[in-house]
Amino acid sequence: MAKKKKEKVVLENIELKPQALGYTYQKKNNVGRVIFIFIAFILVVYFIDDISLFFNSILGKETAPTIENNANNTDKNNQNEPTEEPEIEYYSYSDDLKINFNGLSIDDFKTGNNMLTFDVNNLSQEEIDVANKKIFLETYDENKTLLDRFKLDINSVANNSKITLALNITKEFNYLTIMEKSIDDYPALTLNNNENGESTIVCMKDKETITYTFKEASLIKINDKIVDNDINNTNYSTNMNNYQNKVNGYKTIEGIDANFTSSLTGYTADINIDLAKTDLNKVNEKYYYAYYEAAKVINYEMPTYGFTCNLM
Repeated sequence: MAKKKKEKVVLENIELKPQALGYTYQKKNNVGRVIFIFIAFILVVYFIDDISLFFNSILGKETAPTIENNANNTDKNNQNEPTEEPEIEYYSYSDDLKINFNGLSIDDFKTGNNMLTFDVNNLSQEEIDVANKKIFLETYDENKTLLDRFKLDINSVANNSKITLALNITKEFNYLTIMEKSIDDYPALTLNNNENGESTIVCMKDKETITYTFKEASLIKINDKIVDNDINNTNYSTNMNNYQNKVNGYKTIEGIDANFTSSLTGYTADINIDLAKTDLNKVNEKYYYAYYEAAKVINYEMPTYGFTCNLM
């Protein structure tokens, strides 16, 4: 019987290699993309009025006033970040008080007959123009509680000259301040809008009543009415002639409807101004504010001229 032949087994020294049995696919995380789209959507909604205003300006189209106002208000709201209140410098009142302000020297203060008078001096060699500045004088009691506020319409003072101002003071005071303010310093105001989005502020002083009409808190019309029945006043005839001449002059200005009537018992001057059509450069009246002036400006400044103002 033949012997079975043995087989020789040869082992190879080969490094084991990993084998790929298949592939799986993992989706990328889309959370970041979703958050980005969500934020972009919120920004578009919030700034939709600004975007409309921008593209309308490029295309030369007119933007609706409400959209334009909302866009402007958005810009203003972004700027309403908390700011530090300026420190008030109180001056103890005396006849020899002297205040240096914006290059002007203010002195020679005097009180009497419910009046406060003082001089505003320009001691420099050049004219000083402060017409675009909102300057206020405020009076305070001994506890530094505000008594009165007056807006000073100084405009300009020529070199080496002075102007004298007089204010009607009804309350005794211990301190005063002189400071410059901006519209941002004026308190916010909420108006009583009617169904058309219009509201009014009525300001009264002596014989004069001024009604300011607003559209979405922006000034659009003014009515100035003077009724004088004090026929025994020594200045009655002079005042009547002045208002009659003023009304006749206003009749020639586009956008102004002015009327004057008189009788044996008095006279009435009635002046209506459509600010969208009127060039106020032709009218010299500090109580006539510009088209689209903010309501809070009028409500803050008119009482400094001695008017009593009410929201209607």
